[in-house]
Amino acid sequence: MDARRFFVYIGRRPRAIALVPSAALADPDGTFLSMRLRSGPGAGVTVEMGTERVASALRNYAPLDVDAVYGCVGILDCRGDTYVFLVTRCQYMCDLAEHSPRQGPKHVFRVLQVLALSLSDPTFDSPAYRRMPGAMHDDVAPTDFDAYDLPNPCSQLTQFLSSGAFYFSPTFDVTRSAQSQRLRALAADDPHIHDPDPKFQWNTNMLQPFAGYRLRVCGPAARRAFDGARYAVPLIQGSVESFYSTQNMGGPDGRHVSVACHLVSRSSAMRSGMRFLTRGIDDEGGVANEVETETVLATPDFCLSHVQVRGSVPAFWSQDGVQLGAHKVRIARSAKATLPAAKRHFADLLARYKRVDVVSLLRLHAATGDYGSVSAADPRMVAHGAGTSEADLGRFYRVLVSSLALPDALVSYTAFDYNAEVRGGNFDRVQALVRQIAPRLESFKYFLVDSASDEVVSFQRGVQRTNCIDCLDRTNVVQSVVSRAVIGEFLRQNSPVPQFTAAAVMDGLGRAWAANGDAISRLYTGTGALKSDVTASGRSGWAGFLSDASKSLSRLVQNSFQDRGKQGVIDVLLGAGDSALQSRPVAVYDPYASAIAPELERELLRIGRQSTVRAMLCTYNMHGCPYRGEPLGSWLAMPRDARPDIVVVAFQEIVSLDVQSVIAADTANRRVWEQVLTAEINSQHRAALGDLAEGEYALVSSEQLVGVALLFFAHDTVLPRIHGLQMVKHKTGLAGMAGNKGCVAMHMMFDDTSVCIVAAHLASGSSNVAERNADYHAIRTGARLPHGCCIDDHDYSFWLGDLNYRVALPNDRVRAMIAQGQLRALLEHDQLGAQMAQGAVFRGYREARIKFEPTYKYDTGTTRYDTSDKMRVPSWTDRIMCRGRDVRVLEYYRDEICISDHKPVLAMVEFDVVSIDKAQKQQIIARLYSKFHAAPAAPPELIDVDTPLPSDADGGSAPASAGSACSEGESDPFSDAVDDIPWKPLQPS
Repeated sequence: MDARRFFVYIGRRPRAIALVPSAALADPDGTFLSMRLRSGPGAGVTVEMGTERVASALRNYAPLDVDAVYGCVGILDCRGDTYVFLVTRCQYMCDLAEHSPRQGPKHVFRVLQVLALSLSDPTFDSPAYRRMPGAMHDDVAPTDFDAYDLPNPCSQLTQFLSSGAFYFSPTFDVTRSAQSQRLRALAADDPHIHDPDPKFQWNTNMLQPFAGYRLRVCGPAARRAFDGARYAVPLIQGSVESFYSTQNMGGPDGRHVSVACHLVSRSSAMRSGMRFLTRGIDDEGGVANEVETETVLATPDFCLSHVQVRGSVPAFWSQDGVQLGAHKVRIARSAKATLPAAKRHFADLLARYKRVDVVSLLRLHAATGDYGSVSAADPRMVAHGAGTSEADLGRFYRVLVSSLALPDALVSYTAFDYNAEVRGGNFDRVQALVRQIAPRLESFKYFLVDSASDEVVSFQRGVQRTNCIDCLDRTNVVQSVVSRAVIGEFLRQNSPVPQFTAAAVMDGLGRAWAANGDAISRLYTGTGALKSDVTASGRSGWAGFLSDASKSLSRLVQNSFQDRGKQGVIDVLLGAGDSALQSRPVAVYDPYASAIAPELERELLRIGRQSTVRAMLCTYNMHGCPYRGEPLGSWLAMPRDARPDIVVVAFQEIVSLDVQSVIAADTANRRVWEQVLTAEINSQHRAALGDLAEGEYALVSSEQLVGVALLFFAHDTVLPRIHGLQMVKHKTGLAGMAGNKGCVAMHMMFDDTSVCIVAAHLASGSSNVAERNADYHAIRTGARLPHGCCIDDHDYSFWLGDLNYRVALPNDRVRAMIAQGQLRALLEHDQLGAQMAQGAVFRGYREARIKFEPTYKYDTGTTRYDTSDKMRVPSWTDRIMCRGRDVRVLEYYRDEICISDHKPVLAMVEFDVVSIDKAQKQQIIARLYSKFHAAPAAPPELIDVDTPLPSDADGGSAPASAGSACSEGESDPFSDAVDDIPWKPLQPS
């Protein structure tokens, strides 16, 4: 089976890459897709895509010396250049519908080789080839070097895509299970439109230009033609295993029974990465190592599909990779603070599968044999950095599920201590679990289609969600047993095949699950799964024991030396983590954007719901002083009229800035402050509002770069409105090589408004104004957040920090003016104010009027200005800067707490955020674009090669939607599903 569809051509002036369908070369009306770079505004990359006619335009292109390709994986910016990724080699795996002729073929291919071609540089147009003596043509493949042995900048990414873990199909949507495909076809306005599931499509980030082209540039007819050509290749990561059984029934007619069994695992792209680097849940509801596994059993009479899922415990937790004994679990957020993300996770599962049976294989507490009875508000439900056991995590999980307050008919929970139950090799004890969940398995059923008529006989109405600590070895065994139980029961009840064929099916299914478990384990840990022999046959021996020991050692080596590199490649592919530092965002040129933008902005303002957010912002340089129980006094006191929705504390020098800290900063001080401030903020909340104090504040996230730390707290009433939270670090010390100076920057979406908060520490020294300015600009442009946006791309930006700008006057004069209360006169000599007046730094920012005395430098722990030999000039080094439309600073003050040589500075601010209904927004965008698509003018997707391209001055690439460059149009894909579920509100503690 060969799926080669496209020849690759190169345009020279200007350089372009074209995918020419093989059938189009002989078609007088044939068209092909071309891609070229286009200059545009901003820091991103603009790619112009269009359809050209073979008859008139192909003469401007030259064929590239590579075999026909299978399609385009996507476009990505890498190290300052933009590359098109093409599938050049693949392996045919199976046809998931070979016994269902009315469904059409469902061919699945494994990606074996991916080629990266630059849109600006021809260096890699002629890849080197390895040809062994006597090798056949099929054994020749492009390498990651050009003809002159220059390494391809994308070599790590192409190797990852060529690892054998990615699959695609040119004939159906491989990102969806059989039932999901059928339901999608029934609900779609146009069943021929290709609509992959973004949760399981791994190259969604790379295919953004294709998505923008088909949705905004193409009209309905062009969109159908684009989808029919299958230029874009959606990829899943996971495993595809198949086996076949054919039994001759004897007799004069020679009738035989043919059975095909397939196991398809789709790994989620929402929170992906390596074992100890990616645990738990994120704010969008994605969990680590989440995999949907579909068992497909097909005969000429029927096609059965049964789906199970696995995924990490949906809590904010982590583990260190190298520990003596058991790996201790660190829980980062309380159950209340975790609940909004957990709701998003289960809302997605319920929207997909209707019912969820949670099967937890974590250890139970030996004393109780259970997870105990604990509420979400219990202080034990967050570890604040302390090491906890696997059983504690299991108890936390049970509390989360209980806190969803959903009936058992929707979400049920089963605890099964796998290790305790099978101790001593009693793997048959897993059958006890199967008997326990059998009623739910029976009620959930499976998706069954009559092969002859293509009519649906039954739908699967629920799913088992199984997890252990890694969702690997124990989960593999249990899911294998559950799958064989479901298939075996179906074969017994319906007798579609002879008994000996059914036995062959069960044996083959066990082997397929073992191979599937190995494949999933390699994705997450770099090695095969443990207990593979148990997964395959239900038994274990010395060979299995030795194999498990070898794999465990390999996992240790992988985690220690290779996982971080793989995690970086995954982040680049998915556009996650710190990958924005290496990749600029790539967008398609939209000829309609500038015309649509004004009306779109008006429409979004019309449908948007505006509300006010109050924030308490604080910056404090600790001078390396640890907290020793000092009273915090009024430092974080709250006003009595209104509580803040969020509290942000930025520390500088939370550890001493010595050589040892710069090399490996200790997080112990930060962990202490996390506990202290959580208690203090809630105490101040109760003191300010008394009996009116409802709910509580929770630590949502924290991060540290040597001495700079950012702690973010939120009241539980606004937690569901915060999502997409991500923190990044940027060094500026020693020209960006050291973290003694720099920042921690936080991005979040508050409803549909983007907010960035920066904790910064700039260069010291009274006269080093230029160095401080340089640090500011390095952070402003170098700290890259989601979607490649910078700090100033957000709707609102706040800088909290020791900016280190001084008062440019002699020491004695400054002290005299402070004593006389001449603060306004003293501020005229403030370096930061002077630099802002010149436009050198903080353009677009403003600072509230300073009415407090300089905050630096004091004798440590006192109210006396510096009496040391250096006698530093008192200065306002600690500042809070605000940027955004109508930010209202209600208070700007300092506190007199005496712990370090600085005084903390605080600001109480208000700003407005907007919530936009996603469905309405998409309808408005579709309606506005449809006006242009329906216009009688020539469609822009057909390029006339004799007409010069318009310059950027004639339109350029305007933003396609209102809001900041960091706004996320579909940032919370599960919000609608959450609204449809009858959540029971939590009662205040």
